[in-house]
Amino acid sequence: MFLDLTSFKYIDTHDYCVKIKNEIQDKENIPVSIGVAPTKTLCKVANRIVKDFPEKFNEGVYILDSPEKIEKALKWLNIGDVWGIGRKLSAKMNDSGVYKAWDLLQKPEMWVRQIMGIHGVRMMNELKGIRQLELDAPSPKKSIAVTRSFMQMLTKKDEVRERVETFGMYCSERLRKQNTCCKMVTVFVQTNRFRKDLPEYRNAKTQILSNPTNSSILIGRVVNELFESIFEDGFHYKKAGVIVNDFVPEDQRLISLFEEDEQNQHLPVMKVMDAMNKKYGKDKVRLGSMSGQNTWGRAQISPEYEAFLKNNTLPEANFRFH
Repeated sequence: MFLDLTSFKYIDTHDYCVKIKNEIQDKENIPVSIGVAPTKTLCKVANRIVKDFPEKFNEGVYILDSPEKIEKALKWLNIGDVWGIGRKLSAKMNDSGVYKAWDLLQKPEMWVRQIMGIHGVRMMNELKGIRQLELDAPSPKKSIAVTRSFMQMLTKKDEVRERVETFGMYCSERLRKQNTCCKMVTVFVQTNRFRKDLPEYRNAKTQILSNPTNSSILIGRVVNELFESIFEDGFHYKKAGVIVNDFVPEDQRLISLFEEDEQNQHLPVMKVMDAMNKKYGKDKVRLGSMSGQNTWGRAQISPEYEAFLKNNTLPEANFRFH
């Protein structure tokens, strides 16, 4: 894992990293070593030094913050231990007289490009302290799908409806988590295609929203309308799902002039719901249309585990919002 500490101008980097290490050790009981440097590759070098000399760096942190430290580290590090160089490339480097990471920096850039391509040039610059590899920022998902197979085939409309509306709520929670709203909702249902002795049916329908939303209430309303239009009696349903896509950032919504926008009305309720579910556990606060029963997980649990759940979970809040 890499963290960007460039903005920590008024914070002692060493003390901050020691605090991170100790907190992980205390809470998760996982030993951690931290290397700090101008580039990702040099961070790996600093981290390697901490691991190889635990007695010297007993706090588990080492910072390459000067040209002298970087030069000393690279003259110590074998070329095969540089991040991105494997055994075959290491042997090839040794044949050319490159045994340490510092030796690589003494070679002309053209030679490095011929041996390793553009990847080698970037590595060379990283070892010099010139950043070439940026931190990977997680990109928002382009679509979110919540689909489940039921433990038992369902025939009652209300039972299937409750499952589908639950999936819609999970989709809206994920939308809020990445601060986006969707403009398109799809609902599908299907029977068990492996049961040739039963009639087969599958259907799906999509609705484009006039106003993008991530409200569980509004998405649940749309999901219910779509479900009503595709459900057919007389079938044994085995699987259903909800898919939302066509996302826009939450703060860049374009709303219709001809329809009322209820997103802002529901926003405070959604924030409270998310906060309580995060604090007390999944689905502790949910829409009234959700039963809260897990119908797609393991069919049976032992009496001992059932007793444990009863004695170690909070009373569930089941509210219906209008």
